[in-house]
Amino acid sequence: MRFTQAHIDELLDAWPLLRRQPTTKRDVCSVVGLLDFSMEPAGLPKIEDSYRIQIDVPLGRTTFAPPVYERGGRIPQGNDNHVNSDGTLCLGSPWTLRLKLGNPPNLVRYAEECIAPFLYAATWREQGNQGFPFSELSHGLVGLEEDYASILGLSGRRSAIEAIKLLRLRPRLANKRACPCGCGRRLGLCNYRVILNGLRSGLPRSFFSIVLEQINDGRALERPKLSPRRHRLANNHSKKLSRA
Repeated sequence: MRFTQAHIDELLDAWPLLRRQPTTKRDVCSVVGLLDFSMEPAGLPKIEDSYRIQIDVPLGRTTFAPPVYERGGRIPQGNDNHVNSDGTLCLGSPWTLRLKLGNPPNLVRYAEECIAPFLYAATWREQGNQGFPFSELSHGLVGLEEDYASILGLSGRRSAIEAIKLLRLRPRLANKRACPCGCGRRLGLCNYRVILNGLRSGLPRSFFSIVLEQINDGRALERPKLSPRRHRLANNHSKKLSRA
């Protein structure tokens, strides 16, 4: 995925209250200002509002969607408001955001389908409503794995992870592995290969390697920490098993 100044021009044409801001970050264009929206989702009230935001658009090739910040101080930081510890808005899983950005990427679509709905939900909560007006992912690793299972059309987190492992491989190699759908056949003999091939479109294999690393890192953070003594015992036990 590659962003250019032309992508930013399209965004600024759609939202004239946004502008480029000088930044010391190399190969990044910071877009700041007011993003206004008017939304009336089915079954929900119409809301018109605007938020002061910052979008850091990487110029050139990138793997993930541009990070977005709310700079007006209206949205408190924390998991309950889906604001990460670094201040970025949690707009969705990395894979979902890539799908919504499209190929080639479109920052106007990103603002309309990812940023504006997030801000709608923030105003909706300001008005005294509880929770989120749209479907809400669980926090952390569980939410990632649930979302990826939904994208992959699989039930179960384990199946989703196995499918992501296959997406890291060239189709010729992946087709020789067991299909993650649970049919008991090789992927190359199952119709599920068509779904995986469609999900590969526009995404490099390195993207799925990074997604898998994020899942593994999240699992490592969720594991209970061992005391130094128990850590030594676990290492010794592991060494004995490797020698057996």
